[in-house]
Amino acid sequence: MKQIITLIRYDLRSQLRERGTLFLLLAALLLALLGLFEGARFESTQRQTVADAASQENTARVKASALANSYFDNPDKPEFAQLQWYRTPIDVRGYAFREHVGFAAKPALPGAALAIGQADLLPAYVRVRAESMESVRTASEIEHPGRLAAGRFDLLFFVVYLWPLFLLSLSVSVLTQDRESKRIRALLLQGVHLGRLLLAQVMARVLLASIALVAACGMAALLSGVLPVSAGGFAALAAWGGIVLLYSAFWGAVAAAVCAVCHSRMTASFAAFGCWILLAVLLPGAQTVGVRLLAPVPARELYVQAMRDANDEVNANKLASLARFYDSHPEWKPNRTALEKVSSSVSRIQRAQELEAAMRGVERQHAAARQRQDAWFDRLQIFSPVTLAYQSLATLAGKDKARQQRFLQEVALHQGQLRDFFQRAIQEAALGDERQPCAKSCLGGYGFRDFDSVPRFRASMAMAEPGTPGTRLAALPLWTLALLVLAVLLAGARRGKGH
Repeated sequence: MKQIITLIRYDLRSQLRERGTLFLLLAALLLALLGLFEGARFESTQRQTVADAASQENTARVKASALANSYFDNPDKPEFAQLQWYRTPIDVRGYAFREHVGFAAKPALPGAALAIGQADLLPAYVRVRAESMESVRTASEIEHPGRLAAGRFDLLFFVVYLWPLFLLSLSVSVLTQDRESKRIRALLLQGVHLGRLLLAQVMARVLLASIALVAACGMAALLSGVLPVSAGGFAALAAWGGIVLLYSAFWGAVAAAVCAVCHSRMTASFAAFGCWILLAVLLPGAQTVGVRLLAPVPARELYVQAMRDANDEVNANKLASLARFYDSHPEWKPNRTALEKVSSSVSRIQRAQELEAAMRGVERQHAAARQRQDAWFDRLQIFSPVTLAYQSLATLAGKDKARQQRFLQEVALHQGQLRDFFQRAIQEAALGDERQPCAKSCLGGYGFRDFDSVPRFRASMAMAEPGTPGTRLAALPLWTLALLVLAVLLAGARRGKGH
């Protein structure tokens, strides 16, 4: 053991004397800090956008309330002569379908800047309309499709894809340099176990470099305010650092296996790069293809065609569906107006509900297909260490797909409350207008001024809690252990053959 420790110290001093190693480490740290800066800038833009949306919602509510107070005090003012009911918030129909401004925002987590993930495709906020969830389903960031396809450079991208290249280049000289210089026989004569020496030197290099990476990024994040100086910020940094160390240890094990079988540094370099291609590119790509083959999602064209057919069906059965609606809600049934004379603005939400009911089977089919895909993806994650690390870091930052789905479920609940509120308000206003017709919007009919009672989105407490990678992350140290055992066996096999 003393021999191993002495050799490790000598090896580390040698690495520190190598300018190339220091320059490479400095370049890696600069790239990591650049990724952290890009993630922080993206998160700052996201938070500012969410704040602007909340400000827009509040401003629109205040302006609508001021306009309603002025209008209902004196509807005959000249400035109100050109008001159209469907383009003004003082009419409940115009407010519900056009003028209402409501947003639902996803809370940001303390470690949000540590990863962008798919946040450029999964928006942090959506506009919610009373009529349907279509505005939420089609919500996306407005950016050039080429940029979205290429993704963003952030700390997550650096750690998952670029940092392994640095670790491999740092470790490929272990044992291979000794073989080239013929020092391997001297080590064997001294009774050094090559497998232990291989693992000790590789892990010493990898872990010290990884600790430097975690320390540099952590200090920069805390000092710059990217991570809050709080319990949540320190917890996010500790979890991120732990995942990075586990991931680095895995690539150290890959380097150890490569060095165990390669005779020269040149051969080890090519073999290490081939392993990176296999593990970081080919294996995740094969996983994605496999998931799509095992659980295909119906084509989007079929969904669009089903939507058109359902819309035609709803329009053809408009009177029958309206009769069923008023049978279910007799308190809203008009007393004097025939069903065919009911305004389309009064039955608009009801038609949207009928369309949702007609599409429910198709929606269920697509949702089941997506759930099967997610289930297969979760099962196959353990066979791709790179995917495991990516998903774990994205989950820690709150940028994973599962959290986005929980957010959309809460948005759907809020949209249902909003729709029920306006449905009741419009139906009761129609009854009031039927009893006492009003040429203009009036409080006895369609006039509206109770803006403060309109439901507003409030995210649950669960959305503010950071996610956990789950038990699947345990597969990463298992991969590492298996590769380390393989490296020791391969090193012993080469020694047995006289290499």
